Amino acid sequence: MKYLQTHVFPLTIDFDLLDAGNVVHHPNYLVLCERARSKALDDVNYSHGQLLKEQTSFVLTETHSKYLKPALLGQKLSVLTKTLNFSRVSITLEQQLVSPNPNFKNISGYLEKLPEDFIEHSLFWIEMQLVCVKLQPIKAQAIPQLLIERLHLKKHD
Repeated sequence: MKYLQTHVFPLTIDFDLLDAGNVVHHPNYLVLCERARSKALDDVNYSHGQLLKEQTSFVLTETHSKYLKPALLGQKLSVLTKTLNFSRVSITLEQQLVSPNPNFKNISGYLEKLPEDFIEHSLFWIEMQLVCVKLQPIKAQAIPQLLIERLHLKKHD
């Protein structure tokens, strides 16, 4: 989620994600994307737990997605997360579930530039908007300053 960088979250498709047709059940693609976003926050030392201690969270307000290929049991995949845009209270992200080229099986974390031939196949794509909210009562608020700094959410020339 660092601005101008791609976060790579490797994973293996487990049985609990499958539907009766032995492919990943469609809502579980969103679960995998959520896991990747959580790890992206952890990787800048600003966990969901810290957000909750501050009575803060992010809520999903808009999505556009495409299911391109089924994900299957045992597949080694990666979720790629990029920040497309941001404002004082929201972040727009793009996430892709991809089958990485086997030559890049150990890539994880933030990268300034993804290797050109990293993606062998794309299985799922989503663009989403997340709004920062104060909890109890739920109300939009500015993204915490420390998180802005750690995610590099400053306009670049």
